[in-house]
Amino acid sequence: MKTTLLFSSLLLFTALTFAQVRFVSKTGSSTPPYTSWATASDSIQKCINVCNDGDTVVVANGVYKEFLITKAAITLLGSSMDSCVIDGTGLGVYYTVEAKKDITLAGFKIIGKGVSTGMWNSVVASLGYNVNINACIITNANVGVDVTSSSGRIENLLIKDVEIGVHTFCAYDTCKPVISNCLIHLRHDQGNSLMGIDNYHNGQPTVDNNIILGPPKEAYEGISNIIFLKNMKVRGNLIAGFFINIDVAAVTDTAVIVNNTLLDYQLGNSSTLGSIWFAGDNTYLRNNIIANSYIGIRVEGSPNTDYNLFWNNSADATDARGIGAHDIFADPMFVKDTIAYSGKGDFHLQKYSSAIDAGDPSILDKDGSRSDIGMYGGILGSLYTYLDLAPKAPGGLTLKADSGKIYLIWKKNSEADFKQYRIFRDTVPNFNADSTTFITTTTDTSYTHLIPVQIDKFYYKLTAVDTSMNESEVSEEAGINLTSIGNEWNVVYSYRLYQNYPNPFNPKTIISYRLKEKGLVKITIYDIKGELIQSLVNAEQTAGYYEVPFNGEYLSSGIYLYRIEALGEGKIPRYMEMKKMLLIK
Repeated sequence: MKTTLLFSSLLLFTALTFAQVRFVSKTGSSTPPYTSWATASDSIQKCINVCNDGDTVVVANGVYKEFLITKAAITLLGSSMDSCVIDGTGLGVYYTVEAKKDITLAGFKIIGKGVSTGMWNSVVASLGYNVNINACIITNANVGVDVTSSSGRIENLLIKDVEIGVHTFCAYDTCKPVISNCLIHLRHDQGNSLMGIDNYHNGQPTVDNNIILGPPKEAYEGISNIIFLKNMKVRGNLIAGFFINIDVAAVTDTAVIVNNTLLDYQLGNSSTLGSIWFAGDNTYLRNNIIANSYIGIRVEGSPNTDYNLFWNNSADATDARGIGAHDIFADPMFVKDTIAYSGKGDFHLQKYSSAIDAGDPSILDKDGSRSDIGMYGGILGSLYTYLDLAPKAPGGLTLKADSGKIYLIWKKNSEADFKQYRIFRDTVPNFNADSTTFITTTTDTSYTHLIPVQIDKFYYKLTAVDTSMNESEVSEEAGINLTSIGNEWNVVYSYRLYQNYPNPFNPKTIISYRLKEKGLVKITIYDIKGELIQSLVNAEQTAGYYEVPFNGEYLSSGIYLYRIEALGEGKIPRYMEMKKMLLIK
């Protein structure tokens, strides 16, 4: 129950008392002391050079092509995170902004030197000083924010096009960095390990209310914790698309992981894939949604875990010790469940979700009610209205006929408020599913229809209905046809080549297709140059729906083409289609 990510204004600085306010503008001069807009500096670094501890530098909108080194404890304020730009592209050695004393930084777009394979470039960095950053865009480097022994606050940032969002190194365990309300959107990469937040060596990091997104099949860890961390709090985050969403292997005190939504969307069946990694005796897990992962929790020891929701994982935990007495195994019913890296997902809960008011009773929502499970629950969340949306359209409708009967089967809906299916039928294809074609309702996932005399074709569609009588979109149509020979019924299909799933993929994907009639079918894979890579299918097949796996394990990353050819009776071409798919390693 958390609001959409918003970047706070700079009002928090208005209550501070500054020793001296200095100014920078694109129309300024090179003559100090830069104490008014009329006498502003034409360079941010020139203005910094005359600052003393406690001074503030206010920067007007514009693009400032420079890298900065601060040697006084200052506050550096930009006029807009969209229009006040520090562009360090190609400049400096390692950093665009290097703080050699405590610094408060807000209101800028800061562009790094660039992503390098030969050195560790950072947009903002400091060694041993407190760094407070608020309301900035951070982009174009190996690391977004790189701080050592800082107890500063990193808040309300948009960090993108980096390999590591935030890296903290604490030389002592009283170091307490806070990373809060940031959007970290990692770049696509080739071969490097991508991490959202990397906490290294001692310290007590707090990671609250962030959205951390890794490109599927590339990103290694959402939140990584390496060596002797004393304490860790991870609360109210959306973390998605990583091989490991949260690594708690080296936390020597309590790791508190509460009210997060953790989604992997990873392909494969490897023991190196999982949402929460090395959850041991010191791990406290409550109110998390853990979904779409190969392994939900990798158990090491006896974690204190309960009141979590698991959904669509190949394995919820590697050991029974990872499952609590009050855990829920159900569809969380997100408003829009899609791969989070696309930015199009909405992970608020729908009305009637099993995760509503189902969290640990000792944890409350902001309205004082029992906590919801997931990123929008708990005291760090916020209030919102649960939408009562229609169910998903029924999928997988297939038909067969035997002994004077037509048999329909389809996949089961998973919504907690599901009530029934509505079945529609007509004798012509592409019919409207309405009151004139409605035949019955059922709560089952199958239906049997007695074949009447003198009718040789039937077509079917389904909808799903919930307890509030919201009705889904109409399912795919399926048909069946009585042949003129032997009173045999055949399913009526159209030809179709579907988009492979998942896409992008690494290294496996599924290619599916439908055939209208019996014939010779060829499914072939080509590279972007048109060279044949592999023939997946070269056989005669009957009408119907098919799936064929493709493994690109030995191929390099890139765009590939897959093609279908279907030859009918007399080897006459009936259908040809080609689509693109993207392999990312």
